[in-house]
Amino acid sequence: MIKHLFFFIFVSMLHLSYGQKRYTIRGEFPDHSLDNEYVLLYDFSSLQGEYERSKQAFIDSILVVDKVFYYEGTINQEPFLALVLCSKSRYLKYSTTFIVEPGNIQMRVVDWASDGDVSGTSINDDYNKYIIERGKLIGKTRSLRTKREDTIKSDTLKDNKCISLSEVYTYAEEGKFIFLEKYAMYPNVVRYWLSFYLNGRRASKSPAFSKCLHILNLMPKADRDILLAWRDYTIKKEEYREKTKSLLDSIHNNAPRFIEAISK
Repeated sequence: MIKHLFFFIFVSMLHLSYGQKRYTIRGEFPDHSLDNEYVLLYDFSSLQGEYERSKQAFIDSILVVDKVFYYEGTINQEPFLALVLCSKSRYLKYSTTFIVEPGNIQMRVVDWASDGDVSGTSINDDYNKYIIERGKLIGKTRSLRTKREDTIKSDTLKDNKCISLSEVYTYAEEGKFIFLEKYAMYPNVVRYWLSFYLNGRRASKSPAFSKCLHILNLMPKADRDILLAWRDYTIKKEEYREKTKSLLDSIHNNAPRFIEAISK
């Protein structure tokens, strides 16, 4: 009887661990500002309005020691977009995104003003190449424009081409869609970024909307339907706000007013 009990426990534990894969995160900050503080790790794949899902987004807190934090975890689902969030008083608040997937994930924050570089796993390598690096070009270009320079020389473009701010935006968006199309089979990796192109009525007027619909068609049907339903929700929410605004404006305009009698 005892042997059967131990065998049952062993089989149950084996079944529980089946499908779970290990991942590690090693992150490094630019200085010791966050030493002995905790960074917070979140699942960042929920959409605006997914309140129940957002409640379950917190994964764990990780202690920073000598500029470095290290975390080991298991994943029993498909890869997903994650967020590292940290703060120390009102003067230092920082967050950056990456992909949780099996393997050893490396994160290096070069400065507090930009996203951290990520590497070590296949999706994160592409995430860094197409989203992080190209996104940083926008920040660099803006910085140079504040110094009254119109262009930035980019080592990531062919022939070190000098590009304008509008070209940088186009280049960054192209990279984003390359990434989203490549990993459309992983809804929790792409749904957050896709939501920017689906939000509200104006989204359909964007030149990128057709690309977004193409990526939606590459996703599993159940997840595609959720995103399309979410788009309908954002449109209805806009309409509701417009109606309530008109009603409130009407109420305010018809509010009683005291007419002063001014003697001369």
